[in-house]
Amino acid sequence: MFMTQTAKRLQRVLGRVGLGGLLATGLVVSGCQWQEKPINLSANSNPLAIRSSQLEIEYPDLECEAPRPDASVTPNTLRDFESLTPQPITLEDAIRMTLERSPVLQKMGGQVISLPAMSSTIYDPALAASDPNLSSEAALSAFDAQFTHSMYLDSSERRFNNLFFGAGAQLLNSKRGTISTDISKTTAAGTTFSLRNLTDYQKNNSPANLFPGAWDNVTLAEVRQPLLAGAGTEVTRIAGPNARIGNYNGVLIARIREDVALADFEMAVRDLVRDVEVTYWQLYFAYQDLDAKLSAQEAVRELWDNRKDQAQAGTRRNADEAQSRQQYFNFRAQVENAIVGTGASGTGLYNTERQLRRLMDLPVSDGTLLRPTSAPNVAPIRFDWDASIDLALENRPEIRRQRWIVRQRELELVAAKNLSQWRMDLVANYANRGFGDNWIGAQSALQDQLSGDLDDWRMGLEVNGPFGRRAGHLGVKNAELGLARERVRLDEQQKQLMNDLANAYSEVDRAYAQIESVVNARIAAEEEVSLKNLTKDNDQDGAFFYLDALQRATNGESAVHRAIVDYNTALLNYAVVSGALLSNYNIHLGEDPSSSGVVQAAAWSSQFYRGGVDQRPVSLPVSSGPVTPRPLLPQARPIVESAPGVVGS
Repeated sequence: MFMTQTAKRLQRVLGRVGLGGLLATGLVVSGCQWQEKPINLSANSNPLAIRSSQLEIEYPDLECEAPRPDASVTPNTLRDFESLTPQPITLEDAIRMTLERSPVLQKMGGQVISLPAMSSTIYDPALAASDPNLSSEAALSAFDAQFTHSMYLDSSERRFNNLFFGAGAQLLNSKRGTISTDISKTTAAGTTFSLRNLTDYQKNNSPANLFPGAWDNVTLAEVRQPLLAGAGTEVTRIAGPNARIGNYNGVLIARIREDVALADFEMAVRDLVRDVEVTYWQLYFAYQDLDAKLSAQEAVRELWDNRKDQAQAGTRRNADEAQSRQQYFNFRAQVENAIVGTGASGTGLYNTERQLRRLMDLPVSDGTLLRPTSAPNVAPIRFDWDASIDLALENRPEIRRQRWIVRQRELELVAAKNLSQWRMDLVANYANRGFGDNWIGAQSALQDQLSGDLDDWRMGLEVNGPFGRRAGHLGVKNAELGLARERVRLDEQQKQLMNDLANAYSEVDRAYAQIESVVNARIAAEEEVSLKNLTKDNDQDGAFFYLDALQRATNGESAVHRAIVDYNTALLNYAVVSGALLSNYNIHLGEDPSSSGVVQAAAWSSQFYRGGVDQRPVSLPVSSGPVTPRPLLPQARPIVESAPGVVGS
């Protein structure tokens, strides 16, 4: 009621000014009235219900659809094994094709489906270097010259009850135009240079004016130099110009972020190469295991055929035929599992070959079957422990990445100590002014300005900051704690690295000793099979003992190849832990100038920078130089002579 009466009074008052009053009244009335709408709380309604369209599952409409993978060939099954064409491939070719064809650096386990954002790609380093907020180029953009220009035209009509306030006119009609142009530049030392030109035009009907319209043109040059917080190239390169405590985004910090991204990319490439080699040797074992089981199956098949013929002739018991038939189908089931694998993530030939295809970015099936041709390493190898330690501490990207982070925290501590001080700026400016009834021409503002009669200048200090500098002290304390945390992390990483390297060193020796043991076991099993083969037809239970020995000999053959694969995997793991894997394969990270255009971009951007050699000293060097990867050179150890028929000592 009160609001309605107030609106009517305003309507009577504002109605005298016509349409404006009607519009104002409408706004007041419509904006002040409250209309209460009842809410239906019946059992069949829900005031918080969501429209069904909000819960519909829809597909996004992409401008550029991703190509579908090639799946025209049906996946391999057990019945296709004999018709598949073997595709020989070496380990070096598998690694080379993987690095050439894989834009996503895959990991074993299909992580790209469940966690796509965690999958590394070949675009990650370039994305870090082109980040518009955190890259080094973004940090350098803070030093770019800034240009600001504005133009305004104002018109004003005012009545005054006093001629003094109206500059001699009761109704003052004025026109005003302003043109402002500003160019500023911040240097690496934190100094800010600015050049500003302001043109002001005023025209009104005041009888006291010298001209009906007057132009006022001012050109102002200013220099601002920080003396405490933000002063010097050191803090400017670390935190950037006009930085605040806790917010450091200078060129050095941004460059460290890019180096961290490169270390992450190097780790992803190394892990991909490791997974390819591990899968390659697993596929090698799958073939050897299958061959051993096929040989045993064929031997049992011959025995079964012999027992079947003898049972039909009445010279053998039917139980002997059934026993050999059972063993045949047992071996056949083992062969089938060795070909296809058991379960979705089994270790059969097909599953392992598909894993290698996925890492190499090959189709799931194309009518061929990849077959490793590289021979595994069976030579005894011993590594130099001291050289391995030095190599691991120098080449491991995890250690290098953490050292970059420690270096970043050290720089941030330097910046925090500087920015915790008060801000004290030395300011000096000079202005040249001109006045006239025209902008250009006779008796113009520019002509008056060129005569140099009207000069202004100022010089002084500006000091500001909080009493107690609480935020500054917190920033320094936080930077000190951050540095201490990253240092202990680095120390713990190096300790863990020594532990992992020691385990890998022992594993290489154990894996080779395992080869010697299982080879000796296989030799004994083969001798037993040969002896039982001579007595299987003479003894009533000879076939049973022969089949049992054949099964153990088959398992021994698979164990030999498993031990060989484990030994090569141990050598691979030692190369990974010591940081020499990529160097051993002569893999080096670099930009491809033919496809990326980085050389052309660098040549184009270099024209904007000063030529010659920069002789200015740079305090607090950030990098100690480029990394020179070194391969891991093993030391061959002599093979101990053993007794005849026995491998090793």
